[in-house]
Amino acid sequence: MPPKKPRKRKSNGARRPTSARGRMWPWYLLGLLMVGAIVVRENLPTLAERLNSAAPVRNGAATTVTARTAPAPPRSPVPAPDQKPARQPAVTTENRAGAGEVTFFYCGIKQDNCIVDGGNFIYRGARIRMADIYVPATREAKCDRERLLGGDAKEALRVLLNAGKFELEPWKPIGEDQHGRQLRIVRRDGKSIGDALIERGLARPWSGQRQSWCP
Repeated sequence: MPPKKPRKRKSNGARRPTSARGRMWPWYLLGLLMVGAIVVRENLPTLAERLNSAAPVRNGAATTVTARTAPAPPRSPVPAPDQKPARQPAVTTENRAGAGEVTFFYCGIKQDNCIVDGGNFIYRGARIRMADIYVPATREAKCDRERLLGGDAKEALRVLLNAGKFELEPWKPIGEDQHGRQLRIVRRDGKSIGDALIERGLARPWSGQRQSWCP
């Protein structure tokens, strides 16, 4: 008898089921890639800063600039508590006056800083009489010569007072006459302006008694 051929098993068309792990690994891989992309995206600025800080500096060593402070102004010395600062002498109108401060005109045009006659004037409201001289009269002149000399003395005094600074020195025997005029010696550079009028023949030294100006 011939040998029997083995029988072939009939396939019913159904495949063996694959394992669950074999079917899910592509999804695992996709999930890991997505998580990695998210992590890289969130940490990208931090990574860039670290890379920039680690990069070498190419512009050379930085130079340090030190700011210069201005020196403090010197302080004035402060007197000790038991020491008093020295007082400066007061400057009065008696020892400082003249040109640059006022300009003298004739009285009548002005009532202050003006010339009354060759020996009298008003300065800062005070009537001043030059105590070391007497001059020819103008209003009460005894003759034409005295009136003319008095007018020349008046003009000469105006020019002299406007020529520069002068000093008013008190008249020691008497400070004021019976008319309320302050008796003063008017000086410039230590020289009496009254002497300048005497040198021009427009005044005479005061000796306590007047002399006539008429011939």
